[in-house]
Amino acid sequence: MANFIDAMDSANYVTAELEKPMGIVFEENGVKEGGGIFVMDLKEDGVAAKEGTAAIGDQLVAVDGKKVYGMDFDDALGAIIASETEKTKLLFFRGPPDQFYGPTGASEEWLTEFLGKS
Repeated sequence: MANFIDAMDSANYVTAELEKPMGIVFEENGVKEGGGIFVMDLKEDGVAAKEGTAAIGDQLVAVDGKKVYGMDFDDALGAIIASETEKTKLLFFRGPPDQFYGPTGASEEWLTEFLGKS
């Protein structure tokens, strides 16, 4: 498979610790893509764009160490809103939804262990 991005390789994940408002526009993946939300856009003058840690197309995996992958838009975004830390820690998979949620994506066991380490 050309352009394969291994969802069970920690090198394909990026952590961003950002103050709110972050300047990230999230969008929901379609049901056939597995759900969850991804970075649709970065506001030019936003914290995320200035820090350069989040990128358009990144899949949101966890917020402050709690898994949000596969959640619907309101629940995943709600986890960010509910964060009361000065900087909210976001974990992103740097790849398309089919390679995170699809048959070649990370197993639940691998993700649970990976989140425990991060």
